[in-house]
Amino acid sequence: MKNMLIIQSIGAIAYILLSRSYFQKTKKKIIYMQIFAYIFFIIHFYLLSGVSGALCNIIGLCALISIYISDKKRSKNKRKLTWLFIIILWIVNLLEYQNIFSIFPMVAITIVIISFLENKPSYIRVMGAIASICWLIYGIAYKSYISIFFNLITLIEITMAIIQYSKKKRKTKKENKRKK
Repeated sequence: MKNMLIIQSIGAIAYILLSRSYFQKTKKKIIYMQIFAYIFFIIHFYLLSGVSGALCNIIGLCALISIYISDKKRSKNKRKLTWLFIIILWIVNLLEYQNIFSIFPMVAITIVIISFLENKPSYIRVMGAIASICWLIYGIAYKSYISIFFNLITLIEITMAIIQYSKKKRKTKKENKRKK
């Protein structure tokens, strides 16, 4: 029982970092927070024996780090490298196939990785919501209660972040029109 509490607490830290990342203004800050979230996710799912969840998060972590570095260096190989990570993700996941639920982390991480190819935080948020639904299903299957709870919270927070930033965007557009 004590171990399960520790495992769920590690997952809680991961989800808090993830959900708060969507409130960051820039892609760089979103990625930065998610890198730390993924580290906690790896530990959480490994301890729950969610092998595919842990493996997908390891590959996702590597992809996020490479995207972060590529963006910093303005690398032209970012897309190729990203697709390489996606191919590795799918191969590893299919080799480690446990059951139908082991597909959901692969789909979620693929969505997240692809979303970071864009420089639009609004696109990243929408894709994050879709990925969160995949993780919610996986959490239900593996009885990651913290995953279930926080994916529901993450979906609500992403929706709030989308609304918050769309209001700011509209307000800025109105102010710019008035200035002209």
